[in-house]
Amino acid sequence: MNKTQLFGKVLLVASALLMSTHQSNAAGSSGYHGSIYWFTYYTGSGSASLTGSGGNWRGTWTAGITDALTGKGWWPGSVRNVGYNCGQLSGNWHLLALYGWAPYNTREWYITDFGNNSGTSFGTINSDGGTYTVYRQIVSSTFQQYKNDRTANRSIGVNYTITMANHKNKWTSLGWSWGTVRETVMASEAFGGPGVVNCTVW
Repeated sequence: MNKTQLFGKVLLVASALLMSTHQSNAAGSSGYHGSIYWFTYYTGSGSASLTGSGGNWRGTWTAGITDALTGKGWWPGSVRNVGYNCGQLSGNWHLLALYGWAPYNTREWYITDFGNNSGTSFGTINSDGGTYTVYRQIVSSTFQQYKNDRTANRSIGVNYTITMANHKNKWTSLGWSWGTVRETVMASEAFGGPGVVNCTVW
């Protein structure tokens, strides 16, 4: 995705309804199901939606989207152990990851258990019974992405834990700056549609 799309995505997480001046066709919504935060974000001629209660959500995205996210977690976020079970991830999708951002300067991060990202590799980290490749992508002088990708996808329909501190500690050991965690969300991302995800997070 390009810088403009990323800028629009970051703005969404701070608002209940996004209409970015840099990405006029970006849209989305957010709210709470009890103590659990949920959000959608999408660009292109399609749309994304989310239903569910508590920590469970069913996210869908249509043909015509160029970037779509749906997810649930916590706002404000924190460095925490996150449990989840993904019972469905089908159609056109790019990844399922623990996701968030931490300003300032802006740092967007992914801990990916299904799918993959890209960037400059900085080795690996072992966590939660698997190996993750550590990537960084510099988008601008004030915007970087940290992306740890599990080398083998998890299995559908199984309970898993992501120990976020292991990944943050790795990024810190590399000298990568960090800020306040704005949200901690288990989220799907797709660059085309249609697709469906059904997960529960705790």
